[in-house]
Amino acid sequence: MKKILVILGIILTVLICSLCKMWTISDKTTDISNYSKYFGNQGGHSNDIFPKSIPDSAEIEDFCYYYYNPFDPNFVSYLVYNCNDEDFIEETERLSKLNSSRDYLIYGATGFNYPVSAVYADSYSGYIYALADKENNRLIYVEITLCNHFSDIDYEKIIDKEHLPINFDAKFDVKPRNLT
Repeated sequence: MKKILVILGIILTVLICSLCKMWTISDKTTDISNYSKYFGNQGGHSNDIFPKSIPDSAEIEDFCYYYYNPFDPNFVSYLVYNCNDEDFIEETERLSKLNSSRDYLIYGATGFNYPVSAVYADSYSGYIYALADKENNRLIYVEITLCNHFSDIDYEKIIDKEHLPINFDAKFDVKPRNLT
């Protein structure tokens, strides 16, 4: 009888793990030609901070879109590009007109390495922000959308540490701090 229960337990465990994998939805790309599929007027995941389109003068440094949904959705999106003076000024002016969050230092964040042009911060759902590196005409866009106060995605493997908020930590094993 014990052998039958052990075998049934193993079969049940394998079945549950298989079903969980089957229900997990994931979509990840680093191909910038897919940008409009996710962002912009036709994109399925647009927000006000990421640009509707990337300017012609842009030289893309890095791009990643990652959607992961084991039971609740998580997003990590990251775009970094340099552009000419005209496009840089136009974009920073657009960003400055957005209604940014006032209290945006959450999850232990103490600041940013570059000036913040626009930011949406919420202790439950995370960060979306744009940074402006004027010295290099570089714009940095980051989204870390959390689920239940933490990220299932290892955002530190995707986003350059200098583009993350200083001391930011939304890992599973960390309790949220500075809740708004």
